[in-house]
Amino acid sequence: MASLKRRTSNLELNNHLYPVIMAGGSGTRFWPLSRQLFPKQLLRIMGDETLIQQTMRRVVCASAPNRVMISTNPAQAESIRVQLSEWKDALSDNFVLEPEGRNTAPAIALVALELVRRDPDAIMLVVPADHIVKGQRAFDAAVSLAATL
Repeated sequence: MASLKRRTSNLELNNHLYPVIMAGGSGTRFWPLSRQLFPKQLLRIMGDETLIQQTMRRVVCASAPNRVMISTNPAQAESIRVQLSEWKDALSDNFVLEPEGRNTAPAIALVALELVRRDPDAIMLVVPADHIVKGQRAFDAAVSLAATL
């Protein structure tokens, strides 16, 4: 019975889980493959999908696509929309654009302000758009555990 109760709690938490994909980087550290307007997350590094597509596919296992938030800057927003066109309807109102690049913490704070307006019980899962993560099951288990803390 305890495991069923825990599973129900996890499902309830997932109704308030909002993955936040951090996709505002300038791509300078991966030069010459990436550029300021074509950063690493838009590249196909491993496999047929770009890093941001892999990230999106990974996080939609933890939450509904319409709860995924994309944090980026105005210069990269359209390229990211094209990359994530498979989810365009779900993401249409979920881009949070930094008015000016101020690094990671202020970008996360900007998304947090939007989420508290939408859902006061929101739980943020902040993930970078440009990382390679192997092991979907381990990722899902870590997310489920973290959401309960």
